Amino acid sequence: MGEAVEFDGISGYLAVGEGPGIVVLHEWWGLVPHIKDVCERFARLGFTALAPDLYHGATAPDTEPDHAEQLLMRLDRERAIAEVAATAKEVRRRGCTKVGTIGFCMGGALSLAASAACPIDATVAYYGVWPHSGERTITNPILVHVAEHEEHNWPALPEHFPKWFDGMNNAQIHIYPGTQHAFFNDTRPSAYDEAAATLSWDRTIAFFREYLA
Repeated sequence: MGEAVEFDGISGYLAVGEGPGIVVLHEWWGLVPHIKDVCERFARLGFTALAPDLYHGATAPDTEPDHAEQLLMRLDRERAIAEVAATAKEVRRRGCTKVGTIGFCMGGALSLAASAACPIDATVAYYGVWPHSGERTITNPILVHVAEHEEHNWPALPEHFPKWFDGMNNAQIHIYPGTQHAFFNDTRPSAYDEAAATLSWDRTIAFFREYLA
């Protein structure tokens, strides 16, 4: 089981494994049980996973997307990127020589933006990008998972997403047929796609094992 932790004025959820570190970045709902479960899944596979609370205690129920959108709109992006960098530093302080980031929706965009701004060894993003936030300057390996039917974030549409990484040999992009935004989130039956979630997770674990070894 993981535990709540505090570091550098940031609250977070930590699940400890014996191997490399992963910074887990939450969706626009906040640091909810689903994200804590993702941390624990990583730990069971040997990774040390730390999820910072980028909303500083605020969360939105998944039945209230308008509330979640308000939280997202109030997010200070530069502060959030700095907090991701501080989280990566904390994971290294705990003994992980290599650190990757993974994020979902808003967290996916932050995973990419933070990787452009601070030292990260491998980057995973699920259906989230803020275009022109430095993604083309990322030099470490990148893995992106894209829903075929994206309703929430036009830059993440499958016809747009690959353009942000055009010509970048360090980026792998996978589009999952028949899926919609949040297909990985198994707490949301309306969006969850078990086959795509399983395949994307397997790809993510293989990616991190290759580039964080």
